[in-house]
Amino acid sequence: IKKKRGYVLIIDIHSHILPDLDDGAKDMMTAIQMLTTAAAKETTIMIGTPHVIEGNCPPVWQDIVHRCNLLQTAAQKAGLIIALYPGAEVALQLDILEKIKGPGDYCINGGRYLLVELPSLDIPSYTEEFFFRLQVKGIIPILAHPERHPVLARQPEILVKWVKKGILAQMNGTSILGRWGERVQKTAELFLVNRLIQFVGSDAHNTRTRHPDLQAARCRVIQLVGEDRAEQLFTINTLHVLQNLEVRAGRIDSLVYPSSSGLWTWLFKKLTGS
Repeated sequence: IKKKRGYVLIIDIHSHILPDLDDGAKDMMTAIQMLTTAAAKETTIMIGTPHVIEGNCPPVWQDIVHRCNLLQTAAQKAGLIIALYPGAEVALQLDILEKIKGPGDYCINGGRYLLVELPSLDIPSYTEEFFFRLQVKGIIPILAHPERHPVLARQPEILVKWVKKGILAQMNGTSILGRWGERVQKTAELFLVNRLIQFVGSDAHNTRTRHPDLQAARCRVIQLVGEDRAEQLFTINTLHVLQNLEVRAGRIDSLVYPSSSGLWTWLFKKLTGS
């Protein structure tokens, strides 16, 4: 990837930018406003990943692709230099596996990488079966924002185990900036420095509280793990996903807690109730 002087390529792997599909952009005007913000903050590629939840009238894949194309046309007419690709954020539900036959539908850019979201408060007993059945179909799961999950915050070794089994993970840029609270921020730092995260996305839903600005998050990630690693997380790995190339998680042995985080003792006590 070649970078012009003073220019950074950011690829947003997780956004609810496609209009009128879920709780993200409510209409085309909102979507264009979100794209304008993203483009102004050096994002040049965005992947639209609307929620796909069984029993909640999930969008069909063809509709996701169609709306992505419509938004791309509208963006070009608005003079925005930003590319859009289709994807989905699929809820971790066994029934959904019936809709996913293999690489293609609901996977990012119709490839083999699928963004998966856990239930917000617990980890179902069938979670590893769900991941395994996807992998048997030739799909590589990407776990959305694990740093926000309370069980993984208390038991980060669970994520270590999953990553060792080939599950990839995506962190929200707002998490590392503390906008989801201190517990989420510290968990994000822990996962980041231990190479448990392979992608950073905005998870943008609107133009206000959950907007698609990844620039500040990229600066913070550089402070924590360096510019080369940031380029992997914000650009190279997602480019590989779009091109259906391999993304490597890297070797993970045992967890190392950030030495700069003096609040880890307090956080551990708060999470465990000790």
